[in-house]
Amino acid sequence: MKLRGELLRKGTHIGALIIPVIFLYLPRETALWMVIAGAIVALLQDILRIYHPAVRKAIYRMMGDIYRRWELKRLTGATYILSAAALAIIMFEKHIAALVMVYIIVGDTAAVFVGRAFGKHIIYARRNPDGTLRKKTIEGTTAFFVASAIAAMFIPQVPLVWKILGAFIATLVELVSFFIDDNITVPIIVGIILQFAIYGKLA
Repeated sequence: MKLRGELLRKGTHIGALIIPVIFLYLPRETALWMVIAGAIVALLQDILRIYHPAVRKAIYRMMGDIYRRWELKRLTGATYILSAAALAIIMFEKHIAALVMVYIIVGDTAAVFVGRAFGKHIIYARRNPDGTLRKKTIEGTTAFFVASAIAAMFIPQVPLVWKILGAFIATLVELVSFFIDDNITVPIIVGIILQFAIYGKLA
């Protein structure tokens, strides 16, 4: 993906920080219905883009730069992250739900840009369905941890030790999310661990 497309893509990704803000400051039911509505819209757009040639052509004309080649006939990160957000607010206490969304939104963005700019030490590489190579580097993974740990400090009512430990677990989950989108795996797996560790049960 060209730099312009990556900037647009991650700009949209950072825009998703509205999700943890919604979780923290709106009633739980209102937050849930908002992210469910967003997930439905994203899913419908993906379905139309994949299966309706005219819609696909129009979407690619307007926003083609934000799609990676291997996503052309697959669900996009927006559908995954909004679906994960809906599950998070259902399953977890709202501060935990906000925290795990911050991990994937901020951490993933930092990992992409640092990995692209400075990533020299490859942890592993694998090919996407379109044949392009996807790399995980020490630099990008470190950036994920540092950025997500710093961003976690803005989430109230979660003990500091769990914010840091959660950022570390999120980094590991993102690193090994080979076949399932990390927009799903990071919030849900880390959320379950933190929810049980702090509250002993799901919300």
